[in-house]
Amino acid sequence: MPETGRMETGRAESGTNGYDRLKAFVVSDVHLNNHPYNRHEDLENPRRRNFRLFLTRLNEEIQSNEKVVLVLNGDILDVTGSWFESVMPWDPDQQQVESTLNRILLEILENNLSTFQELRKFLLLPNTELVYVFGNHDGLLHRYPSTHQVIRKFLSAHAEVGARLRFATSFASEELDLYTEHGHLLDPFNHSDGSQPALGEVINILIVNRFVELAVDRLRANGYSEEFIARMHARLHDIEYLRPLALVPVWIQTVATQHESHPENVGKRQSVREILISVISETLLDPEMIHYMTSQLRLPRPLLVLVTKITLRLPAVLPVISFFTSKLVRRTHSNNYQYRAAKRLHREKGYRLIAFGHTHIPGVQPLSENAYYFNTGSWKPVINLFKASKNNPVELEDLIQDVQFNKVERAGILRLEKSGFNGKSPAEFSLETIQSGLS
Repeated sequence: MPETGRMETGRAESGTNGYDRLKAFVVSDVHLNNHPYNRHEDLENPRRRNFRLFLTRLNEEIQSNEKVVLVLNGDILDVTGSWFESVMPWDPDQQQVESTLNRILLEILENNLSTFQELRKFLLLPNTELVYVFGNHDGLLHRYPSTHQVIRKFLSAHAEVGARLRFATSFASEELDLYTEHGHLLDPFNHSDGSQPALGEVINILIVNRFVELAVDRLRANGYSEEFIARMHARLHDIEYLRPLALVPVWIQTVATQHESHPENVGKRQSVREILISVISETLLDPEMIHYMTSQLRLPRPLLVLVTKITLRLPAVLPVISFFTSKLVRRTHSNNYQYRAAKRLHREKGYRLIAFGHTHIPGVQPLSENAYYFNTGSWKPVINLFKASKNNPVELEDLIQDVQFNKVERAGILRLEKSGFNGKSPAEFSLETIQSGLS
């Protein structure tokens, strides 16, 4: 049976548990990581400030006569996105993996101290409860339960406070008629049978993370200035925000083209463009990467290698290949498959309100006359190379080298509230969305 967090207040009448109103907030996909930022200019990571502001407002609004449950519905601590290590999370040496995981975890917690200070304040209030639901980027926390104590200790030194922080694979509340889970297990790229890692995890670590570090090392070896390298390091880290990741080749070609005439290229053995193309080629053709791609995509190894080489050597075909690949992958970057799963849960289990995360696309859809599916989006920026909708279809002309990036944060906060606990009135709910353009 999945490990499920459940409300423990039962169906008590109003006031019998010391409060007469129950509130719950569901958020997901904050992706707090250990990436550096300018601490001289910013007291906190500027790309996660909106989430910290939400926590600050939440703490200020909590009343003594209400119980408040905050559900962190997966991918809160971005362990996968912070993994720049020689040992891989799927290494058979579990002791070494666990030691590395705990170190990375502390780096993430320290790097986002302002956020966790607000969570400390939240847990200090006796009528609060914090539920951490595992996602795909923080799935190692589920595999290694010792990490739960690391997080509890960081948030509070008091055992009774730490007891109000629970970890689970999903969350259900009878009072609110609510069910939540992250939703990654519905995505074939992030589902694993346990015999080998999920393809999504492999891609994040072996392509997204490794590419950035290799590119920076190559720039340094070619004599580029540290100031330029720092700017490129921040620029290249944007690859983690790209949706869908199938557009990585055209995105890298675009960045390379933007720096083709940069003065830093003068007198160097390799230009920025040459470095980026050669590094992504090495990354995609890495034997370990090819092994996981061929085994999980069920593609012949020679075919995958040939397509990769052609894609990188002939930039003119990049828009075409990226277009058709993104159309294929887009099925796992929409809310359609989650909506179908929510309909099954509603029909079979009777839940009225069902919330997922994972897709980074906030939204709400009716399941029946009085039941709804929600997605709570992401507090992490999303980069789209083109707009895709029924009113603005994707065209090949949009996939050109000087395309303008659309970097947007699309977060959703599912708010639920119920006054009285006689079971006669359903919980009220709303989905607040935050969409902000980011530089």
